[in-house]
Amino acid sequence: MSGYVHGYSPRERERLHDQANTLEELLHHDTHYPPGSRVLEVGCGVGATSAILGRRHPAARFVSIDRSPASLTVAKRLIRSGQGFGNFEFVRTDLYRMPFPAASFDHVFVCF
Repeated sequence: MSGYVHGYSPRERERLHDQANTLEELLHHDTHYPPGSRVLEVGCGVGATSAILGRRHPAARFVSIDRSPASLTVAKRLIRSGQGFGNFEFVRTDLYRMPFPAASFDHVFVCF
C-alpha cells in the first residue's frame, strides 16, 4: 500500500480544507441525501469534505473510509470536536477490500 502522493503535513491538511471549502457550492449544490439514508464516503482523508457532508445532510448516516490511519485520526478529531456531528463512522479499509456486505449503502460519495 503506497502513501498519499501529496504527503500528510499540516500544510497539506490546510490545503485540503481550503480546496473543499472553495469547491463546496460547485460540488454539493445539487446533492441531496434523504434523512436516514446511509452514505459511503470513499477516501475521506482528513475530513475536509466529511465536515461539509455532515453539515449539509445532518439526518443522513455516513460511513467514511480511508487507508491512512493518520488521516482517519485527523478526520475523527475534526468531526467529533468542533463540528459536533454524531452521524459518522470512520473505518480504515481499502476501497477494493471493504468489509461491508452488498447493498449496505444507499449512496456513495467519491471526490478527488
